[in-house]
Amino acid sequence: MAEESRLTIRISPDKRKALKEKAESEGKNTTEVLMEFIDQYLGLKQLHNPLEVRLTRLEQIVEEKLGESAA
Repeated sequence: MAEESRLTIRISPDKRKALKEKAESEGKNTTEVLMEFIDQYLGLKQLHNPLEVRLTRLEQIVEEKLGESAA
């Protein structure tokens, strides 16, 4: 078995409940959701759904433009 470590984060009870409920509605648990997010954030997993890809790119553009206007 691969070596693993535990990560502890602080999150409000409301967000934790919402995360758990949404994950369960997708047939996942919170660990699976967070591992997917971490893999995507680190560039280890690519989004395959074309809408997710477009949305992610749009979010990047908006963040870049907001950064420019703040300068």
